[in-house]
Amino acid sequence: MDELLSKCWLIKNAFNIDVQVVDEDSQTIYHLSNDSEPLIMVEARKAMYLDLQKALEKANKNSFCFHTDPFQLSYLAVSLHEDEQFQGIVLVGPFLNERVTDRFIWNIMRDNRLDNNWFKPLEKFYKSLTYLGQSYLAISELLVNIIVNPRVDSKLITMKGHKEQSQRVVQPQDYTQSGMDVKLRYAAEKVFLHFIEAGDKENALKAFLEFAGDFSYRVPGNPLRAKKNLTFSSNTMTRQAAARGGVEPQYLHAISEKFAFKIEAAVAMSELDSLEFNMIEEYCEAVQNFTVKGYSEVVRKALMHINLYFKEPITVQSIANEIGFNRNYLAKKFKEEMHISVIDYIHKKRIDEAIFLLEQGRLSITDIGIQVGFSSYNYFCKIFKDVKGLTATEYKGSKQVE
Repeated sequence: MDELLSKCWLIKNAFNIDVQVVDEDSQTIYHLSNDSEPLIMVEARKAMYLDLQKALEKANKNSFCFHTDPFQLSYLAVSLHEDEQFQGIVLVGPFLNERVTDRFIWNIMRDNRLDNNWFKPLEKFYKSLTYLGQSYLAISELLVNIIVNPRVDSKLITMKGHKEQSQRVVQPQDYTQSGMDVKLRYAAEKVFLHFIEAGDKENALKAFLEFAGDFSYRVPGNPLRAKKNLTFSSNTMTRQAAARGGVEPQYLHAISEKFAFKIEAAVAMSELDSLEFNMIEEYCEAVQNFTVKGYSEVVRKALMHINLYFKEPITVQSIANEIGFNRNYLAKKFKEEMHISVIDYIHKKRIDEAIFLLEQGRLSITDIGIQVGFSSYNYFCKIFKDVKGLTATEYKGSKQVE
C-alpha cells in the first residue's frame, strides 16, 4: 500500500494532476486531490469506473486507457495486478487537452445543459487544471512504467564546481518517520488486521490505536483530504481482512460501499474518526455473524439477506420466501444457532444503525426511525427502549453530555 501511495504522490507532484486508486469493486482507496472539483463532475467520473475496468481487465497489463468525458475532462487509467490477478486501476486526471477559452466553457455548459450561473465556477475550476495537449501520450508511457515496475529510491548528488560536494540516498522516511517507526507501525498494523480477521472487536479497536498516525503531511494544506485518503485505505484493508475471515464477497461489498460514500461525504475530522471505529466494529461483526464456518445454509442465507435489506419492510415469511426455506424451519434453526429470534435480530440491526445516525447528529429522531426501516415513530421508540433500555431522545442526550 505505501509503495503504491508513494508512486501516486510521484505522479501527482510531477505533473500537478489528481491521482485516484480504485479497487476491483470500484471503491476508492486513495484520492490525491485538492477537493475543488464540482460534484457533477465527480459523479461523471464515478460513472466511467466500470467501463475503464472492463477495458483494462481484457488488455495486457502494460496497457493504458485514455478517456475524455462530456465535460471535456481527460483521464488516463492503468491497471493494478497482483499475481496476475486484476486488483483495480490508477486513474490520473482530470486534465485538459484544449486551452480554456470562454467559448470552450460555453460549449461545455450548452452540451451539459447547465444554466448561466455555472460560468464563473467552471472558469475557475478549468483554469486550475493542467493542460497536457498531445503530451498525454508520452506521460502515459511514463505512467505505465511507474505503476508496473517496482519503485527505486533515488540518489541526490549536489555538485560545486567540478567537485562532488555531497551525496546521499533519499529514503521515504526522510520525509515521514524513521525506519524503526515504520517497522513498528507495520507490525502493529499486522496485529490489527489479525484481530479483524478473527472478528475480535475489542482487541481490534485497541490495536488500531497502536498504528493509527497523523498523515496530514501527505496533502499539504488539506488535512481533511489526507484523512479521507487514510480512511479509504483503512476501509480497503479491513474489508480484505474480513474476507480472509470468511465473510462472503456480496456482503463485504455492501459494507465497503456504504462506508466509502460516508467517508467522501464527511466534512469534519471528527466524523472520519467516528467512521474508522464504526468500520472496525462492523467488519468484526460481519466476521462473527457471516463466516461460512459454523452456520447452516439456511442461517447463513438469512443473515446475508437481513444485513443487506434490514432497512426495508422484511418479515420472517418474506425472508423464507427469498432464500427458499420453510418459515418455521428458518425460525427454529436461526434461534438455535444465533441464540436470538429472527425478528429480534432485525430489530437489533435497525437500532444499531439508528444509533450510528443519532451520533452523526444530522437527522431528526423521526427521520432516523423511518430510514432504518420502522413503519412508525411510536414503534421505533418502543423497540429502541426495549433494546437499549432508554429512549432515543435519552440516548441522544446522554451522548451530547459526553
